Amino acid sequence: MKKKIIITVIFIIAIIILIICSISTEVENNVENIAEIEPEEEITEDVLRQTDVTLFFVDSTSGILVKEIRKIDSKELIDSPYRYVLDLLIKGPESEGLSNPIPEGTKINSVQFEKGTLKIDLSEEFLNSSGTNSIYSLVNTLTEFTEVNGVKITINGETKEGLKDTFVKKE
Repeated sequence: MKKKIIITVIFIIAIIILIICSISTEVENNVENIAEIEPEEEITEDVLRQTDVTLFFVDSTSGILVKEIRKIDSKELIDSPYRYVLDLLIKGPESEGLSNPIPEGTKINSVQFEKGTLKIDLSEEFLNSSGTNSIYSLVNTLTEFTEVNGVKITINGETKEGLKDTFVKKE
């Protein structure tokens, strides 16, 4: 009877040792796997500073305004965000199938933000545009800034016919 108890105790101890060894081996394997994981690419400061801006250009096929999303370095927006985005818009689209409704040669004379309205003074070349796509390309792009509720456009400091209103985003 004592022999049976001793054999049973030894058998139970052997099983416990096997279970502990098995768990220990499994933990070691997991630790090795964790140590082997390396990031594919380090995230640089430049990547962390990137932000998206939305510009509106004309779809060459349909003639309607469509969005073009651009990744830019957010530090470019610190000094004069509205002027910077306007410059991008005037330079034109990067995507194929889009055209710029802003007439070539249009220059930005000034940009001022006052009480939710962005006042933009442009050169007379802007008047060479046809239709309202040039106006709403500006308005839709600039009202992407949450603080901008409307856009007032003047030409060389003067209010021109067709530009008397403060324009709001056109959906």
